[in-house]
Amino acid sequence: MLSTLVLLSSLSLGYLALNQVQADARASIQSSLAEQVHLLKQVYEPPMAGLKPLPLITSQQRITVLDPLGVVLYDNKKDARLMENHLTRPEIALAASGGGEIGMAERFSATLNQEMLYLALTLGPDSSRTGYIRVSMPLTSIDEKVDRVRDQTLMVTALLTALFLLIGLYFTRKIVLPMLQMTSASRSMAAGEFSLRIPEDRQDELGQLAQALNQLAAGTEEKMLEVSARRNELAAVLQGMTEGVVALGRASQVIHMNDAACRILQISAEAAQDQSFASLHSHDDLNQLVKQGWSSLTSGFQSVQLGDLSVEVSVLMPVDQAPTGMLLVIKDVSELLRLERVRTDFVANASHELKTPISALRGFIDTLADDESMPSEIRTSFLNRSQLQVLRLGAIVQDLMQLSRLEAGQVLPYTAERLVKPLIEAVYETQRLDAELQQIHLDLEISPSASTARIHTNQGDFSQMIANLVENAVQYSDAGQKVLIKAFDQQNSIVVQVIDQGSGIPKKEHDKIFERFYRVDQARSRDAGGTGLGLSIVKHIAERHRGRVVVTSSLGTGSTFSVTIPLV
Repeated sequence: MLSTLVLLSSLSLGYLALNQVQADARASIQSSLAEQVHLLKQVYEPPMAGLKPLPLITSQQRITVLDPLGVVLYDNKKDARLMENHLTRPEIALAASGGGEIGMAERFSATLNQEMLYLALTLGPDSSRTGYIRVSMPLTSIDEKVDRVRDQTLMVTALLTALFLLIGLYFTRKIVLPMLQMTSASRSMAAGEFSLRIPEDRQDELGQLAQALNQLAAGTEEKMLEVSARRNELAAVLQGMTEGVVALGRASQVIHMNDAACRILQISAEAAQDQSFASLHSHDDLNQLVKQGWSSLTSGFQSVQLGDLSVEVSVLMPVDQAPTGMLLVIKDVSELLRLERVRTDFVANASHELKTPISALRGFIDTLADDESMPSEIRTSFLNRSQLQVLRLGAIVQDLMQLSRLEAGQVLPYTAERLVKPLIEAVYETQRLDAELQQIHLDLEISPSASTARIHTNQGDFSQMIANLVENAVQYSDAGQKVLIKAFDQQNSIVVQVIDQGSGIPKKEHDKIFERFYRVDQARSRDAGGTGLGLSIVKHIAERHRGRVVVTSSLGTGSTFSVTIPLV
């Protein structure tokens, strides 16, 4: 670009200089001819005045002498006798017009057959003219001289142009190109590419400027990396929080939402970005809390019900400056409230379950203590019944301890491999006698493939799980009915089913029967000595085996409890 500008400037200056040189050369030739005609006037005036012979002068220019009437007396290029009268020639007419001025004309010469430049002066005073002197030169000679001057001018112009181009290229390389590089690098830095560096090999001001830009880029890059690291740390903290965090701008637009907030409010983070917070949900209590925060410019706290979720919302406002945003911290306390209800129900149920045998024991003991004359048969009956209540208390305490141990994760991982068949057969043999006492027929059916099945377990937990299911099946069956223990493999798992022909369980009770102290038939369970914790223990043991327990039953059709545990 700079070279083009220098070239155009040089050509323009050369063109103007050439025109000026041509004009100056032409003027110089005309001036030279004018001096010659004045000198010739001095030479030819005396002879013309005294009618003496005219001197003959050898010259490259054509010299013509006329008498006052225009008759050619002398011409150094042609025979004067053969030349016609020149009084009407333009240059002669101009000279004759008076004032002693030179008459000049450019015209075609019929004598020489070429374009000529003529200059003429009168000889003698105007009152008594003795003739005319004329000097002429072919225009081709003038053009040749002008062409020589033009060629010289063009050569000088070309040399100057080349010199200017070299100088321009030098300065372009030394100044302009580094400046363009710095400009490009500055724009790239402004766009965020702080890793670019400018060469610092110069020792002048441009080198100092390059060094300053590099230092600025390095410092900015370091700051950006620090800000990015802190932003990533903050993002990691926010994403790892169980509480939802929503950052709002001054117009209540969403600036940031972490995953927990998106999950609680059921909002997509991408769709919520820069959108009005109120337009993303339909919870009026939450919007009202945000409005109160902006109006009072103070932090606040409130419990809000979001559909099925119970949440606690904290509004945090900056206190040391004019607020430009708001931070909402949303905590889902639904699980905490559920656990609190479970804890309350457990305490109430446990108290009730313990209170019943304790009250019975207290009644029996008080009766025995107050009545010393009680017949021995009645006393023995009271003692036997007291013994049953003590056994029931022991069973409740033992099941509570077992359940607490399972829920607290105090049981070691199952690492030993055991055959399922011997474990099930041991439970069958133990429970078969108890079932026969209640006139219940207990059967066992193990498929051939299940006979070699192995699982990770220990004998105590697995046996207790199956025993609890069999005990429940026997307790809720009537005399003469059957209970079947069935085992088979299915999709890399062992399935153990306990099937009874009892009264069945309503479908609405299926999810509740695995809760602690929950009984479908309260009176029958207590009469049978149940603690209300058996199925809850079964569920926890199945889950510790990475398995599950499900029930299939309807009222009046019996029940089937299925435990599925992965094989080794």
